[in-house]
Amino acid sequence: GYWYLKGSIDYCVEHYGQVIGMTTVVYPHVAQKFGTTGVRVERNLRHAIECAWDNGGVSSIDAQHKIFGYTVNDAKGRPTNKEFIAMIADRTVHKLKRR
Repeated sequence: GYWYLKGSIDYCVEHYGQVIGMTTVVYPHVAQKFGTTGVRVERNLRHAIECAWDNGGVSSIDAQHKIFGYTVNDAKGRPTNKEFIAMIADRTVHKLKRR
């Protein structure tokens, strides 16, 4: 799941500012890159994000709030794949612009 997540974020950073459909553009692109299917990419992304989200202590909650801000909702649980990837891509683009 990690490599699919990295590939998805990289794609979104490269195409930042464009309207990108996750299931119609990103998942198929990553699937083709890794020789798998879009369904497997989606499922592995969900699992990787869930593991990253749930396997942390108090410090990870602080990190979650720092990175995801208002999208973190304890009642809601982890963000969707699209929310997670979009927030990381957005943060990456803004950090690259500050260099």
